[in-house]
Amino acid sequence: MFADTINFIYIVIFVAPFATLRFYPFRDKLRISVKSLFLVYIVLILVQAGLFCFATRQPFWDLSMTQRYQLAFSIFNSILSFFLVREKLIKQIFVWGIAFSLAGFIMTNANFLETMFFANFRGSVPYYFFTNIASALQIAIIFPFAIKHMKQNVIPALQIASGKSWHKVWIIFILLYSGTFLTTSGLGFERSDTLYEYLIRIFCFGSIMGSSIIFSIALKQTAENIYLEEKANLSERQIALEREYFQTIVAHIDETKAARHDLRHHLTLLQAYLAAGEQQKLEEYIGQYLQTVAEDSSIILCKNYAVDTIVRHYIEKAKHLGVHTDVLLNLPEKIKIADSDLCVVFGNLLENAWEACSRQKTGEKFITVSAALAGEYIIITVDNSYEGSILKENNTFLSSKRNGEGIGITSVQAVSDKYYGESKFEFSDQIFRSSVMLKLVT
Repeated sequence: MFADTINFIYIVIFVAPFATLRFYPFRDKLRISVKSLFLVYIVLILVQAGLFCFATRQPFWDLSMTQRYQLAFSIFNSILSFFLVREKLIKQIFVWGIAFSLAGFIMTNANFLETMFFANFRGSVPYYFFTNIASALQIAIIFPFAIKHMKQNVIPALQIASGKSWHKVWIIFILLYSGTFLTTSGLGFERSDTLYEYLIRIFCFGSIMGSSIIFSIALKQTAENIYLEEKANLSERQIALEREYFQTIVAHIDETKAARHDLRHHLTLLQAYLAAGEQQKLEEYIGQYLQTVAEDSSIILCKNYAVDTIVRHYIEKAKHLGVHTDVLLNLPEKIKIADSDLCVVFGNLLENAWEACSRQKTGEKFITVSAALAGEYIIITVDNSYEGSILKENNTFLSSKRNGEGIGITSVQAVSDKYYGESKFEFSDQIFRSSVMLKLVT
């Protein structure tokens, strides 16, 4: 009974922490809820551990079969992860590789310690007794740093949806895992009976972890550079919009001065018609005057200056293309979100909508914009018509102007992540729907 308990704990230690590490970067891209995922893995761990306890009681069971058992369930869990996570396979492989390498590093250390230093105790305690203790201690020390690395480096790196770097990341794992297999005749974590095998495995698993850290940090920096570049472009665009807005205001001031100067003459003539009782001429003159008065096109769409400026710019551009626009912005003057980030979201969404309408040759062109506060969140939606097909690879929207991912959507997703929100992009029946939720800064 004691041996079964130790074997059961061994499987739990081998599966639970590293499953957590595998799913942590994709917690917002699960096909099921986190609670459901937790229940699924509780069942899987019970099944895997129960079968392992039963199998180890059989006379034919040996160490090599434990290795194959672990490898088989590792493959099964990897395949299951593919169906549970809405993310590219290459990215999942990258995270699996980190988790598997860390598992290999920890379990190799633990098994080596038991083999080298506690072999004399095997008659009095079950085989994995000291392995479990050593593994648990390492997990307690290493895992906080692993989760921190996932949060600070891996998750930002995963935001880069495509590119040549991702298509070559599997080479790191293939080469180093092949080296492990060729030099120690297997991938089982227990194969560390000699100092040579132990050092080879530690080197290979350590190299994979080191390469993964360097790769993720490099990709994170690339993602930050893309975001900063887009932010700089939007800042320049906002300055140009403000300059254009200022020129419009100056023009309106000049028009107002001229209108005020002419108003005296109009009032004098109106007074003369009125004094003479020329009712018909008075009505005709007022009608002619009203036709000469231009409609005010500088309607304020939103109290927030940054949002008002950038939305009005794209709406005016859309109207010049004959695009029907519908805008409903219910936002206060001050919002607990940086103006630069609001410009990133509204600017990219509206630019994409305008470009889609500009390429549209048939059908009704329209852009619908809405934004409002809902509790502690700001909800932004932009719908637009489009013609043709949307370029999409897995869950990534590709640019129609260049090879690779659409930087605009990536920037919007980065802002939504920054404010603990969510961004969603859907398309059907020649309508592209964008929705963004941002949590207000407290």
